[in-house]
Amino acid sequence: MILDTGICTVSRKTNISKPGDMPVYADVPYWWSWYAELSYETAPARPTPDREEVRTDARVRVLQCREIANHDRVTLADQRGRETAYEVTRAWHGLDEDSGQPITDLTLEVIRP
Repeated sequence: MILDTGICTVSRKTNISKPGDMPVYADVPYWWSWYAELSYETAPARPTPDREEVRTDARVRVLQCREIANHDRVTLADQRGRETAYEVTRAWHGLDEDSGQPITDLTLEVIRP
């Protein structure tokens, strides 16, 4: 699969305060890659007891990075320079069916300001 939609920046919430101070958190980028958009299906959210509801606003494929996990933050910048912030709800690490290259598929939920 060709990864040519734009740049994906992955960051993690990190405590950036000095030792002994109150915690101050910031998103610290730790990984970048080109990405490709994947197809996905949406369904209405109907919360029910004892069931995790996962909303999908985007799915992307990036070069493999096994450090990416749930609740990491992702910023997608397309070729026009538009950026959108997301939170990872699922990360799948495996091999591309066509090329055999190691990839990571991310299911994302948009972060609303």
